[in-house]
Amino acid sequence: MQIYILNILVILESILLLVISVMLFSKTKNLTKLKKYEEAFIESQARRQAEQEDFLPMLVHELRAPISVVRGAADLLIKSTDSLDSEQIHTLLNQIKVSSSHLLKMVGDILDVSKMHGKSFQINKSYASLNDVLKEQCGYFEPLAKVKNISLACPDAENLISFSFDPERVKQVIENLISNAIKFSSAKGKILVTAKKDDGFARIEVSDNGIGIPDKDKPLLFHRFFQASNQTIGGEKGTGLGLVIAKGVVEAHGGKIWMEDNKPKGSRFIFTLPLQ
Repeated sequence: MQIYILNILVILESILLLVISVMLFSKTKNLTKLKKYEEAFIESQARRQAEQEDFLPMLVHELRAPISVVRGAADLLIKSTDSLDSEQIHTLLNQIKVSSSHLLKMVGDILDVSKMHGKSFQINKSYASLNDVLKEQCGYFEPLAKVKNISLACPDAENLISFSFDPERVKQVIENLISNAIKFSSAKGKILVTAKKDDGFARIEVSDNGIGIPDKDKPLLFHRFFQASNQTIGGEKGTGLGLVIAKGVVEAHGGKIWMEDNKPKGSRFIFTLPLQ
């Protein structure tokens, strides 16, 4: 009888040790996971802080240039109005207008990204023609493309009728993509903007045969404050918010946006908008 009881106790002790071992293993595993989460969080915070630290000096630099132009032109108008002819006055006023528009766009971009980050970004859909939106944006950029000796082609969209989307916000997306394509295209470059119906979506592509995107930059293209490491053809720089806004606008519609290589040379940015 005693042997039987001892055997039971040994079995119970073994079960208890097994349970304790499982619990310890589970706790160790959870602690390991927790440690990984903690490290990932710290790394994410450090990366975000580094992005913001890099962004603020760049933003100040970007704001300083147009503000200096506005101040200089206004100062000259105030001090030398009597000695300036009408053409000179018109030139100075135009400089103020252009620089002010640039400032307003930068402020608007920052506010849009802030709203997206705070989950308060909204779109206002209405039935509109995507063809009209594409034609308007291509017409807007055509003079700039001609000045740079770049071909900008925008054929009519295939099999697309009016559908519900936010025309003003979609203009932002197309404007950003065409603008980037021009910046990264050299003289005699070619930019093609197309749209077609694709499995319940409108599929819009902006392709160029410019210098393309370096492989190391591709995973970061749609991150806040990111700027490509390669220089634009004209040396232009921006806030690094354009593609972030484009992504936010497209996803708010229920679509997707991505980038592909435009072989043999250049880049192709694609985004979709649901037709239903």
